[in-house]
Amino acid sequence: MGTEVWIIGGAIVISIISFLAYAILAFFFPEWVGITGKVARSAEQSHVEGAEAPQHAFDKLSK
Repeated sequence: MGTEVWIIGGAIVISIISFLAYAILAFFFPEWVGITGKVARSAEQSHVEGAEAPQHAFDKLSK
């Protein structure tokens, strides 16, 4: 086997490991990888017309 085979095989293995790591992070920590999670959903729901936004800690500082 030549050096080229080892380089290509290594690149394939690294790609597979990277994909698996991303999939595991996406499943357990979706907001870390840019997938909408609970916090983003609550923010979107607070923007619905007629809905009241929940109090935020910074709101107390600005008053």
